[in-house]
Amino acid sequence: MKGCSAFRVPLVLAGLALGGSAEARPASTGFYAEGGLGAVAFLPPDSGDAAVGPAMQIRVGRDLFSFLSLGLFVAASSHEATVPAPPSGEWFQLYRGGGDLRLGGRVNAVAFFLEGGVGASMISTNVLEKTMTLDPGEKFSIEFRGGGGFEYQLENRHYAFGVAVDAFMVPQFSALKALDTRLYLRYTYGGG
Repeated sequence: MKGCSAFRVPLVLAGLALGGSAEARPASTGFYAEGGLGAVAFLPPDSGDAAVGPAMQIRVGRDLFSFLSLGLFVAASSHEATVPAPPSGEWFQLYRGGGDLRLGGRVNAVAFFLEGGVGASMISTNVLEKTMTLDPGEKFSIEFRGGGGFEYQLENRHYAFGVAVDAFMVPQFSALKALDTRLYLRYTYGGG
């Protein structure tokens, strides 16, 4: 049964993550900090004007309840502009920051969440004016974002590793849309 072997590894990993002892592993709640690395990919029609680029994100916030958190984030990504020459070999950075709300639930050591928020974006250069993504002199925009992910809580209940994917839209930049993916480490202060 060669076809079944492809399903064995994911099933074993899921069983290990969701299985375990009958005792629930309590997670810390309180103030938290997250640091993440990932990538930002623009969605059509702008995906042809900018390459996928590396991204980093820092988040801080407060768990109001075990299922509800309020947070602030700052993020930066760097992209090669793939606009028709000239220019060629140009890069730009997208800086973002804002606040969000996270709703979640936990099954043993695995937590699932949905998040959404609003913020601001700044682009470092005008290279996308050529494709009319930016108007002349435009550098700032409001940003809307939403997404979700999951995290695995380590034995030390203050630490968790996670994976998240957020979609964001930047209306003033011709409704630029992108996906922000990240792997992160979260530390929660407090014992509640």
